[in-house]
Amino acid sequence: MTAQRHGVAVVGEPSAHVSDVGLVEVWRARCEPGATGDYVSLDPRLFIVLEPLDADMALTGRDGGAAATRDRSVSFVPAGEPVRLTVEGATEIRHLDLHFDASRIGPVAGMKDVAVSLPRLMFVDERVQRMARLLEAACARPGGGPGLYGDDLVIALISAALNGGDAGARRSLLSDRQLSLSVDFIEAHCARSIRLQELAELTGLTESYFSHAFKAATGTPPHRWQLQAQVRRAKDMLSRSSISLTEVAFAAGFADQPHFTRVFKSATGKTPAAWRAGVR
Repeated sequence: MTAQRHGVAVVGEPSAHVSDVGLVEVWRARCEPGATGDYVSLDPRLFIVLEPLDADMALTGRDGGAAATRDRSVSFVPAGEPVRLTVEGATEIRHLDLHFDASRIGPVAGMKDVAVSLPRLMFVDERVQRMARLLEAACARPGGGPGLYGDDLVIALISAALNGGDAGARRSLLSDRQLSLSVDFIEAHCARSIRLQELAELTGLTESYFSHAFKAATGTPPHRWQLQAQVRRAKDMLSRSSISLTEVAFAAGFADQPHFTRVFKSATGKTPAAWRAGVR
């Protein structure tokens, strides 16, 4: 990304998550009154303001369309689209930037050609904010990064942003702690059968309530999140070892190799063998 900033000072180093899915960076900066910034990214970009600001901030696109707020907001900027940031008064800003290559992450709900070609500036979506906060916390973990489920969070965040404004997200009553507990549990135990009762008891909710609240918060039902976690674990094994596809299938929690192949291809657009060959 190219950037020209005036009156914007970066504070410290960003925390980051880097993978073939995308680049995630969490930044903090101080802005002087009247500060400006001009940005162009080679890839589609999500710009997520993580906490309220002390002054109004505006984003203006190529066509002159602008949006302004001092609240937490989400902006999607297509590849190559210039955007200008202006700040009326002094403020600090903590934000998450996500740059991704749509061609490399496989099918994602809501990611149609039109969705990744049209800018959407400074809209409000609590689902996206929750995914962003989880991803920020994962990037900040001691010892390095978000682990296997970082890319699952990235994909969930992209899907939520491209389906922004879903009323289901506003109906969710899962707290950040409940969501973090349930996601961490699924990721840790994805290779075995996870009962909905376990997740409900973990969060202190009924099974029915938890199921609906989890989907409202993430855009994905719990069993689908577990499948995504299994695919991510399989990717890790395919890229790091030479064990057979059958061994990978069972180690990642799939019933058999045909089941593994069907789910993996549906998630990535490639068979496990083709994906492994491409990585190597």
